[in-house]
Amino acid sequence: MKKYIIKGPTNSISGTVNINGAKNSCLPLMAASILFKDKVILKNVPLVKDVITMKNLLISLGSKVEILKTNKMIIKNSKPHKRRVPYKLVSTMRAGVLTMGSLLGRYQKKKIYVAKGGGCSLGIRDINYHLSGFESLAAEHRLEKGYVRIHSENGLVGGSYKFPKVSVTGTSNLIMASVLSKGTHVIRNISIEPEVIDLITFLNNSGSKIKFIGTRSIKILGITELTTGEHTIIGDRIEAFSYLCVGAITKGNVLVKNINPKFLSTELTVLKKMGCLIKTGKDYIFIKSKKKHFPIKVKTAPYPNFATDNMPSLLAVLTKVPGKSHIEETIFSNRFMAVPELARMGAKIKVKNNKAVIIGNKTLIGADCISSDLRTTFSIILGAIAAKGSSNINRVYHGERGLFNLVGKLKKLGVKIKSDN
Repeated sequence: MKKYIIKGPTNSISGTVNINGAKNSCLPLMAASILFKDKVILKNVPLVKDVITMKNLLISLGSKVEILKTNKMIIKNSKPHKRRVPYKLVSTMRAGVLTMGSLLGRYQKKKIYVAKGGGCSLGIRDINYHLSGFESLAAEHRLEKGYVRIHSENGLVGGSYKFPKVSVTGTSNLIMASVLSKGTHVIRNISIEPEVIDLITFLNNSGSKIKFIGTRSIKILGITELTTGEHTIIGDRIEAFSYLCVGAITKGNVLVKNINPKFLSTELTVLKKMGCLIKTGKDYIFIKSKKKHFPIKVKTAPYPNFATDNMPSLLAVLTKVPGKSHIEETIFSNRFMAVPELARMGAKIKVKNNKAVIIGNKTLIGADCISSDLRTTFSIILGAIAAKGSSNINRVYHGERGLFNLVGKLKKLGVKIKSDN
């Protein structure tokens, strides 16, 4: 099984990282292609494993998918899709559940079968909100042998729905199901993550009629069909923050390019409070990590607050910050999976319920570690970069699900890392 070997510590890193397109934007955009009768062109596509899995999923449903060397993806729908999404293609990727909304929207009166999804082990990540949202469009559903069967006998009809709790995939799924419905559908308490806005922008530019009627409320006027679409995917804010944390933990300088700094406004404020110097431009962020860092308190919450996906990387950085820092996680019930692995390196972290207390400035020593999810992978990598000696990080396929050319980018920054199969 593939692993990373990192020899640390690496100090005073200096370099530039080019950020790829956002995986969490690309996947729903790919799912949305099912709504289109002809062709969809996506640019700035990140060629990570989850994207390849989604490509294979679309092909299995009947789409023709071509990826060019320019990171452009062309999706063609020349015939009706199959309407069963197999478990083997969604068991490792939660985003597969997004095909539920697009298939339902395109083939409203047909029975759709979608296997309940997989992805990272982050605690309870159910789809009840998705299904309740579909019900508001007059769709019916039931579970059959691990598959959700869903359809609308008389077609989807607009109504209204309010998410009990902000849901990123739930919002994207319900938007995709709504754009071809009859009448007007109002959705409240939606996610306003940049990746969701990217989906809305794409659909509107392709002919959909989605309008904001409040900060977290939209009105969708159903249209009869979507034919073609073209879109450039936004930069990955989670990848960008990960590499900013490389600069922070090594007390170095890192320039991340191809990212809108507005996507990370809260995270950049946190880094500044820690004592890092931050400079931004239209499509870049520069971090210069000062010698002295300060402990902080952080609480994750839906955008525009501190992203839960960025919390594990910050957690690793705080293990080297003198004093007592606090993190409260409000999104996922099992987001502190990096803690036992960082503790193996000597980090002092206490977790109770959804809160962590980090006693920083401890010496980290290289150790054998196991990655359990995508964001945990980078957290462990950060710990290994700051630790004395060699660290072996196993099950790194989790990281490669969403981070492209991870080893190459870290090497370019000066990290002593190699991949071993």
